[in-house]
Amino acid sequence: MTRETFNRAAINPSLPEGRSKMQLTVWQPAQTDWAVLVLPGGGYEEIAADREGFPVAQAFCAEGHGAAVLEYSITPDRWPLALLETAASIALLRERGAKRVAVCGFSAGGHLAGCAANLWSMPTVASALGIDPAAARPDAAILCYPVITAKPLAGRAESFDNLLGQGAPIHETLSLETSVRGDNPPTFLWATIADDSVPVKHTLLYADALHAAGVPFELHLYPNGPHAMALADGRTGGYSEQQDPHVATWFPLCLSWLSTLQP
Repeated sequence: MTRETFNRAAINPSLPEGRSKMQLTVWQPAQTDWAVLVLPGGGYEEIAADREGFPVAQAFCAEGHGAAVLEYSITPDRWPLALLETAASIALLRERGAKRVAVCGFSAGGHLAGCAANLWSMPTVASALGIDPAAARPDAAILCYPVITAKPLAGRAESFDNLLGQGAPIHETLSLETSVRGDNPPTFLWATIADDSVPVKHTLLYADALHAAGVPFELHLYPNGPHAMALADGRTGGYSEQQDPHVATWFPLCLSWLSTLQP
């Protein structure tokens, strides 16, 4: 399996310039069904690739899938640059032979994965990148303790401040429970009920929106565990509380779910 790193121009020469360091690292076998684009968290303020990025991609690779980690643009860059980078990366993985592409995001990366799932057909995406809109549509979305809603009662307003600018108005579509559509891809969701950083209400709001729109989804909620558990085992390290064999079952469950999706 080869490993390659792509800068902005190599991903898509039409990508707008940004001030953040961004790159796409790809592990892809010669022939692959699924390629999983991993979007680490970090509140749109940093990139947690050392826990929620590279080890997760390598875990998918160990199961025979292609994988990639996108270290996307963060503050001081603003919306929609990170979405454009995600859409361009999905299109690139397809160009490089992936039959199907899944996005897998954690926390704020889960918000970005949700944006890719909800907003792939926005005219500005295709026009900015010079691609067919369908090339940017993920075939599956995996959202891990995601930031979803901008409603004050659910917390995480700082993620939206970093994405848009301090105090900037939040467009309704970025509160993702409002912009789910019937053509969203099948979605896998998991979170812990004890997460006091991104409350489980985020995940529940998104699941309810998927159900209302008729989008197939699978949801797993674990009673215990803090935020940012990643794979929840030694592969992604972290504090001892972030390693829990019960929570770690999300990954084999996700693999099983991917195997059930029809082309």
